Amino acid sequence: MADKNKTGSYKKLVSNTIIFALGSFSSKVLVLFLVPIYTNYLTTEQLGQTDLVVQVANWLIPIFSLTVYEAMIRFGLDKATDKRQVFSIGNLVVFSGLAAMCLIMPLVKLTGILDKYIGDYTLLLCIYVCTASLRWVYSSFVRSLEMVRLFALDGLLATFMTLLWTALLIIGFKMDVKGYILAIILSDLCSFLFLTFAARLWRYIEFKRVDRELLNSILRYSIPMIPAQVLWLLTNTCDSFMSASYLGKGSTGILSAAYKIPNIVSSIYLMFGQAWNMSAITENDSEDRSEFYQNVFDANQTLMYCLAGGCLIFVRLITKLWIGADFQDAKLYSPILIYSMIYICFTTFLGSVYVATKKTKKTMYTSLLAGIINIGINIIFLKRFGLYATAVSTVCGYGVVFIVRAIDAKKLVGFRFNKVIFFGSNIVLVLMVLANYISRTGLRYITLFGLYFVLILINYKAIKGMLERILGAVLGRLKRKPQQSGQ
Repeated sequence: MADKNKTGSYKKLVSNTIIFALGSFSSKVLVLFLVPIYTNYLTTEQLGQTDLVVQVANWLIPIFSLTVYEAMIRFGLDKATDKRQVFSIGNLVVFSGLAAMCLIMPLVKLTGILDKYIGDYTLLLCIYVCTASLRWVYSSFVRSLEMVRLFALDGLLATFMTLLWTALLIIGFKMDVKGYILAIILSDLCSFLFLTFAARLWRYIEFKRVDRELLNSILRYSIPMIPAQVLWLLTNTCDSFMSASYLGKGSTGILSAAYKIPNIVSSIYLMFGQAWNMSAITENDSEDRSEFYQNVFDANQTLMYCLAGGCLIFVRLITKLWIGADFQDAKLYSPILIYSMIYICFTTFLGSVYVATKKTKKTMYTSLLAGIINIGINIIFLKRFGLYATAVSTVCGYGVVFIVRAIDAKKLVGFRFNKVIFFGSNIVLVLMVLANYISRTGLRYITLFGLYFVLILINYKAIKGMLERILGAVLGRLKRKPQQSGQ
């Protein structure tokens, strides 16, 4: 029975990953069309300005939503919890937080604090935070209902709407920064309405009777996530703000373009990460939890190494063909940022351990550590080494946090990982990053392909095992369909 349950856990994870991947792959293909629009129709300063507005919005979302969207998944997946109460409390919390923001932000505007970075976009910023918060809460609850197909379809729809509105507003109406922000707002609004009607979410709203005990549990869970997420976002975005302060907004535009290729790595991880987060919660009480976590992480790290290595081979070619002429300096920083994405994904993976075990305070402490390291390196080295310092600071910050979270995960769930694959693959990837700075094109590609071959050899067994599990899950689903139709 235990083996059957274990097999079912892996199959469910693989099945959900495939569904998320199908939805995300289509949406990521659409995103590829956005980059030429951004880098050809916006100047480096305009793209830098949009990046700053979006980053500030991302800081405000967890503060005024009280990160209740995180609780939607954790408590919504709990079979012993009333889903109507979870969703009703989620709405109550998020609308209260957004109402508070509408009162506070005009006062903050009067102080002039935001003017340096936001300029005349405060109203758009507030609308952005409202629509994004609602979408996050509603999409998180849909995931907790295990409507993974609907969630994946929503991701595709949201991306398509972003592309449509971006093309219309930036290319058609020449709205530059406002067009960029409005496109995201309208996309989030469409997503919110689609999820509401497609899942008929009004059925889960019940304000007449609010479970105060559950409300307190949700707040105790979500409130420690506020500083954790703000600190995490600070770590991710301090590069943009510090480069704008030290080097000008044009450098922020270059940095934003440099992240476009590394974001491919994190976007593909997200397909798996969404399914993994659900599995980490549902498998938290299982007897073979430690083995399950270990096997999944080993497959995850192999996927990240192979993906990052592939991007490192072609990063210069992709930059030349995909990104506008004014942003070509991005190729200097993308290789280091691609490597940093590995640790960003690893720390996100291990963050699911804190979510599953409800140790959300540890998320805050490790996020604070990442922020201190990242900001410290930028303060010391940014003026001297420019955007290279921001790229290296990201690697260092997330690398240290990965070590801390791995130690915590070992204590909490008995987590272990394959050290041979970990250290061997990291050495090869560091060499591939350095190979990208070889000036002779022929020698650079010979070196990169040779190193990638070594990377595949190191991960050969893990790749083989991963493919066998995926094929097993797909064949299992195909075998069940004829049986079900026969019944």
